[in-house]
Amino acid sequence: MRRLAQAFTLVELLVVIAIISAVAAMLFPVFAGAKASAIRAVCISQMHQVVTATNMYTADYDDMFMPISYQPRTAANSSSDRTWVQLVLPYIRTFSVFKCPADTATQKLEATFDEDLVPGDTSSQYYRASLRINYGFNYQYLSPVQMSQGAWVARPRNLSQVTSPSSTLMYLDSVWSRDESGAPVGGGSWLVTPPCRFYATPAGKADSFNGGNSATVPVFSVSEGWSKEEMAPHKYGNAWPWHSGRLNMARIDGSVNSIHPKQLSAGCEVLQEWQGQITDANLYPWDLR
Repeated sequence: MRRLAQAFTLVELLVVIAIISAVAAMLFPVFAGAKASAIRAVCISQMHQVVTATNMYTADYDDMFMPISYQPRTAANSSSDRTWVQLVLPYIRTFSVFKCPADTATQKLEATFDEDLVPGDTSSQYYRASLRINYGFNYQYLSPVQMSQGAWVARPRNLSQVTSPSSTLMYLDSVWSRDESGAPVGGGSWLVTPPCRFYATPAGKADSFNGGNSATVPVFSVSEGWSKEEMAPHKYGNAWPWHSGRLNMARIDGSVNSIHPKQLSAGCEVLQEWQGQITDANLYPWDLR
């Protein structure tokens, strides 16, 4: 006599499905967190490479930081201009290092032959793409462009001017723009802007962009400080938290870590157009001193 094979009842099947669903619901956040951590680690590693390449550049040029570009205030193009990214690129050789994997926007960081590559000049490659990399340079302090005798002059700083390399930032995760919903679009930005500019002194305001002198100098800037508008791309001076509300910051000594955007305004009162003052130079991470 043959015995009938036992089968799952509907109730048993539903119980198993419910258990699997519950376990999956518990594991999905773990997997998502692990993926985000892996992406953040890759971004940190790439930022380390950019810092190393920058150090190699400064070693070759008498400890001077690279200018942000040759012609920052003109209608420059790939045949007449070079960005700091292009100057550092020969020490990295792989342009993809400048793109954070957390930026899944459609902006491609690739050279466009017809627009970027000047015949016979391979150094012109990646000019347009270099403006939208994901690592913004602290240019206002490390390589400012200032007005002098009616002309814009690049004034790259020397490493010897940095009094605290372990606390002075050099690069930040960045964003180019944001759509109406506040989501990042267009890739990143090659430059990031500090939230404050002036110190309070017994004699009045001192311009930190001018070495703490009382005289204020005209400066080239992508934005005048941070925006108070929630949806503005300049909310954090084009810095952007690509990693679950946090962003990566590289310091001049080569250390890189993940921080909350509000930590960038430590020691500073954030107001529109640099009206807020630097209240604690020891906490403010942007300035050289």
